[in-house]
Amino acid sequence: MKDQQAQPKKLAGEVDRAETKSRILDVAEQLFAKHGLETVSVRDITQAAEANLGAINYHFGTKKQLIAAIFDRRLIPINQERLDALDAAIRAAGGKPPRLEDVLEAFIRPAVRFGMDPKLGGITFGKLMGRCLMEPNPELEALLHIHFEPVARRFDAALMQAMPHLTRVEVFWRMHLTVGALHHSLLMLDKTPPGRPKIVIEFESYVQRLVAFAAAGFRALASVKSRKS
Repeated sequence: MKDQQAQPKKLAGEVDRAETKSRILDVAEQLFAKHGLETVSVRDITQAAEANLGAINYHFGTKKQLIAAIFDRRLIPINQERLDALDAAIRAAGGKPPRLEDVLEAFIRPAVRFGMDPKLGGITFGKLMGRCLMEPNPELEALLHIHFEPVARRFDAALMQAMPHLTRVEVFWRMHLTVGALHHSLLMLDKTPPGRPKIVIEFESYVQRLVAFAAAGFRALASVKSRKS
């Protein structure tokens, strides 16, 4: 009888701990996106999350581990979704080279879905990524490398198949510029450029525009000539 009475309290405690952990992740993500990783302290996070000072140590261990957890929470599912979509595009090709648009869409669509959904990080995580890419941090660079290197390797291989006349270096540059366009456009979702009318952004048309833009970039003739200084 005592065990039956204690069980609901135990479950309630587990729910409370899970909610606290999730709240800390959300608050830390927002603060880091706004102020940077180095500026925000553990105390800043726990106060904003209305948690006790030891909560970060309890749930994550250290501030560095908290930062890793924030990136894991967003990047693991988005990159898995990308790889699943790429696998589907390769299967659909039936042993032939995958379509360029299908490969690019496999990379772009998950990023747009996550970038447009506040529950999945939305613009907040996009701003955090943008800030971190601009602020040198060897430990964070190593963490991002772990997340993105396997994905980049798979997509580079698929793009080399889809566009066999391009060199590996050229594929790198065109994908590099595609990622830049993707990240910039996602960061501008909540802004209206000066002198431009405010438009309603619809998910599917946004994805297709980005895919078409990137595909045109991959199909453009290379006209860059190296110059000796």
